[in-house]
Amino acid sequence: MEFRQLTLLKIYTAEDVVYNEKPFYKAVLEEARRLKLAGGTLSRAEQGYATETRGTGGVVQNFFGGVPNLPIIIEIVDNKEHIELLFPFLEKAGDKHFLAVTTEVTALQTKYVVENKLRLEEARK
Repeated sequence: MEFRQLTLLKIYTAEDVVYNEKPFYKAVLEEARRLKLAGGTLSRAEQGYATETRGTGGVVQNFFGGVPNLPIIIEIVDNKEHIELLFPFLEKAGDKHFLAVTTEVTALQTKYVVENKLRLEEARK
């Protein structure tokens, strides 16, 4: 096993953000899969704020207040060149409510990653 440099793309958005008649977060993940990016995770946050407060404030408010509009965090990790393949999609969706940030990370390349790296590279061709 060895450590290698990768890029982490983190996108902050919300459940109510729509792109081409589907939730924006689903559109992002579909595009990442289409581009065969190495891996991604979607998380729903309990609360968040920027220009407006999002989230439920707890189960009681959700129970009495209807459907929550939870913040969404999408994290995608791959090498820099592959992450940049997603940028045109994000630029096209630039009028939507989201914040995308990238950072370079050091990741442990595990045995699983090594064994599946060739399969992923073949799928990208």
